[in-house]
Amino acid sequence: MLTWINEKAKWVIVIFAAGIVVGLLAMDRVPKTAQSYPMGIVNDHKISYAEFDSRVKMVVQNNYRGQHLEDEQYTQLRSEVFRSFVRQILMNEQFEKAGLATSVAELKSEFKRNPDAVRGRLVQEAQARLYAIQQQATSQEDLMQRSQAYIASLPKFIVDTVFNKAEYDAWLETPEAFRWSMMLNYEEELKSSIIPARQLQALVTASIHPTSLEAKWSVERRLTDFEFEVASVSASDFTVADDAIDDAMVKGYFNAHQDSFFVTNDVVKFQYTVLPVEATAGDDARIREYAMTLFYQLSDTSSTANFEDMARISSEDPGSAENGGLLEQPAGLGAFVPEFEKAALALDSGAISEPVKTRFGYHIIKSYGKTTDSTGAVTAKVGHILLVVNASSETVDSLENILTGIKSDVDNGKAFDVAVKERNLEVKESEWFNRDGNIAELGYLKGLASFAWPNENLPEEYGISSPVLKNNKWVFVGVKVGDVKAGGREIGLYYDSIKKNLAAKKAAGAAALYLNSVAEKVKAYVPANPEDSAAVAAAAIEKVSIETKNASVDGYIPGFGYANANVAKVLNGQKIGEWGPVVETDQGAVMVKVISKKTPEEEAVASSVKEESSNTARFAAMTVFNDFVGNIEKSTPVENNLDLFYKD
Repeated sequence: MLTWINEKAKWVIVIFAAGIVVGLLAMDRVPKTAQSYPMGIVNDHKISYAEFDSRVKMVVQNNYRGQHLEDEQYTQLRSEVFRSFVRQILMNEQFEKAGLATSVAELKSEFKRNPDAVRGRLVQEAQARLYAIQQQATSQEDLMQRSQAYIASLPKFIVDTVFNKAEYDAWLETPEAFRWSMMLNYEEELKSSIIPARQLQALVTASIHPTSLEAKWSVERRLTDFEFEVASVSASDFTVADDAIDDAMVKGYFNAHQDSFFVTNDVVKFQYTVLPVEATAGDDARIREYAMTLFYQLSDTSSTANFEDMARISSEDPGSAENGGLLEQPAGLGAFVPEFEKAALALDSGAISEPVKTRFGYHIIKSYGKTTDSTGAVTAKVGHILLVVNASSETVDSLENILTGIKSDVDNGKAFDVAVKERNLEVKESEWFNRDGNIAELGYLKGLASFAWPNENLPEEYGISSPVLKNNKWVFVGVKVGDVKAGGREIGLYYDSIKKNLAAKKAAGAAALYLNSVAEKVKAYVPANPEDSAAVAAAAIEKVSIETKNASVDGYIPGFGYANANVAKVLNGQKIGEWGPVVETDQGAVMVKVISKKTPEEEAVASSVKEESSNTARFAAMTVFNDFVGNIEKSTPVENNLDLFYKD
């Protein structure tokens, strides 16, 4: 029976995998909701499941063809596609309000200016047509004849190595151009979104005109070079005790700056416990037993199985399985772990090893011959079948049973931390995270977002604690201990960061006090050797680093960092050759003496002003338009029903 299964494993696996896919789809989707609810609603515009699913499939086909997508990737993809529908609806509303429309002249101009975009789409359609011909061909001769005839019918600018723009422009004027479905799709895309979006951006940003004076000020500021002498004291030298910042200080800061702590997305915090998904000794023994079964079959001269076919079917090394297990690098060069290399080099040509254990799993190795170079070094061309030792379903089930017991206790009224500690497990607490985030330690957990933000159209099905969730590393159960809606303000969300910032400010204040106390020593300091380093200066005045630097106000200055806005304030009105006052910075405290100042030449300024004006206009327009669209999205109530259809 085992021999039959291994010989027929390819078809067994295909049938089994198909069953798994159907089962997962059934688990992942709630069929009845597809009849009762839209995928989402935006300003009374409904997003249908059929439209949504079609776009998801199109994105997968175009961007991920042949790739396996994990649950997290599918979740992110669905979120991105949903947002694309939302943005499309909102933009269409803006186009309608503004009365925007695409003219024939604009379409023609767009086609002529973007031949690469057109060619790319046409090539894609031509490849699809050639694939269809391949499927329909009755023989190799029929395939060659039909393929060659089709290629001969294509526009020359598609098949020629050198692109001819004149031929392309002439083709655009013919009826043939718009018999391609890709051209019709691109035309619709231009008419409905690309060109109207460009028109809307022009309207929104019409008032943005940076002046030449602004550009000149920016250029001169950036091109002016200073030679500095900088004395700095690091805040890290002034440790702030944990109890130096108390609750009252944190709350006072929060209350005084509430607008700085506006929550833009729904966020939650979890108390949880996890068990690592790790293979047991029993799992290891089972994989070794299976590896030995494969080895015996490959060693059996009466078996029809061969190493290469078995590798394609059974090996879990994606890099070599499709090549029949053959590895690109030869053994003997140190590219593989020692256990693997030793076993591979011990094999005669054509020989197959018993299973070899490494940290990657069990390897069945085949030698394709050894080579000895002029130095006497021996290498071997080898292939392998890799069987990874993973936790079995029985092992995972035993972990899930432990956490299911915790869930049952909590849902029946027991405190979460008590239920966890009764089983000698650790209670942990997550950081705050939003719908698109994860618990950092654990990564993506399918179903966690659905529990954290339940859809109001779904019946309550979870209880107080989450379902027992798992990924390939952890089994998880938890309870929500914090929940803040977008638009709210919650000190707990920012408590640690406020405390950290207050402590940093306190340390910087202490650094400034200290630098003031030794300011006269700094002003009097003259290095014995002009080449002395900052370390020498620090030794001369404790905790003070004195360095000479050349930089613009946008460059790096010790104690300030790169492009710090405070630098311009410090230099404003400061006389050359004199030390300025002590300035508190994010990094500590600084005193600056300007040794010299070199202004840019007029020609350099003039040549840079034009570029500055153009870059500023483009950047400002892009920023303003993105803010415009983003603010529309944020201010529009959106009903998102993804979790009615998918268990994310």
